[in-house]
Amino acid sequence: MKEKKPIEVEAIFPQIRQIEDKALAEGVRKVWEDLWQAGNWPDFEKMPTSPEIPYPARPHNQCVVDLALAVAETLERHHGKTFNRDHLIAAAILQDASKVVEYCPDAEGRATLSETGTYFPHAFLAAEAARRHGLPDPVVHAILLHTPQAARFPETYEGKILYHVDQLDVIAIHKDRWRKEIFITK
Repeated sequence: MKEKKPIEVEAIFPQIRQIEDKALAEGVRKVWEDLWQAGNWPDFEKMPTSPEIPYPARPHNQCVVDLALAVAETLERHHGKTFNRDHLIAAAILQDASKVVEYCPDAEGRATLSETGTYFPHAFLAAEAARRHGLPDPVVHAILLHTPQAARFPETYEGKILYHVDQLDVIAIHKDRWRKEIFITK
């Protein structure tokens, strides 16, 4: 298979420069590059968020990173809570990286589920690549559980922030997928 032009992770996610652990930052770059090379998208700029959400993936992914950092900063300022910013940034940058493999372009350039995407749940491949590249378990955990399709809810604060900001951005660009159910008990 012919190697594609490398993805410019730092140009897409300049927040990677804020990761103090340089080995972690390099691992994030390697995960994106591995998944990018394995995927069928010729141009990241043309990749939609998902088959259901034709909005471009790049601004969605960038917004998730910015929202995660803003929420963490606000919680720190108002409540004195501290977060592992390196972990939060790494997980936010990687949360949708597996989409370049999970989806492929159809004849019109729209996202459709790839053959690989039929076998694995969303975020599994990014989490697996992150683990393979030695990223810390809390980062892998946040990536894997950032989606409502995951079997469970994230346990770390960084994972919870990522989960909620991703859903808020999806609401902003697509539609509200959350619903409230009332249970009446005696």
